[in-house]
Amino acid sequence: MKAKKKVSLISEILDRYDEGVCFYCGSTLNRDFEGDDYDEGYSPDWCPNCCKNIDPYDDWDQACLDAINKVIHDEPFEA
Repeated sequence: MKAKKKVSLISEILDRYDEGVCFYCGSTLNRDFEGDDYDEGYSPDWCPNCCKNIDPYDDWDQACLDAINKVIHDEPFEA
């Protein structure tokens, strides 16, 4: 992957980090405790759209760094 594309993806990951949405697909995570879509069986960082458990240890900062690391090292990063 070209460096310019990597920078673009990292920027998008940081935007998703700030918005608190899924790093893989941009969906709202399992955080609406009052909503109908909330599932008590999953952490607040689970994505109901692509079913990724984004952050099993509830460490959102580390999950963001892991996503950026995947982009830097050309590892698969898809839902």
